[in-house]
Amino acid sequence: MRTQPAEPQPARPSASPRSRRPSTVAIAILVALALAGLSVLYLIQTSEVVSLGYQLTRLQNQHDAVELENSRLRYQIATYQALDRIERIARDELGMAPVRHVEYLDVTRPAPLPQPPSPSLPTPSFWQRVLDVLMGVGRATHESATGAS
Repeated sequence: MRTQPAEPQPARPSASPRSRRPSTVAIAILVALALAGLSVLYLIQTSEVVSLGYQLTRLQNQHDAVELENSRLRYQIATYQALDRIERIARDELGMAPVRHVEYLDVTRPAPLPQPPSPSLPTPSFWQRVLDVLMGVGRATHESATGAS
């Protein structure tokens, strides 16, 4: 017996046009996941806003408490600086008394001391001055040394 070669079978289409299009179930799942993701992001943002609101309230309460303490300390400083309180402490606790008789002394200022004569600088010779100019050496004169013009 001789077998005949098998007949080639017709090629099957690899995919039908209907199978390439996403199904409505897959689209519905994707839309549901997108909505769920957006809802989670909204809840996270709302939670953060509420948390920051509580933090702001707490910081405002702390600020008010510090301002109140600052006002109390300013009042306390003002009472400590009151002249009548200082006078009472000086008199009662330190035994001080107000001055009854004031006596002023007349003090004369002594005469200013005479200025010592300034030492005279020796005048350099002509050749010494030329050499100084060539070498770039400067010398102060008597007038510039004392500041007179």
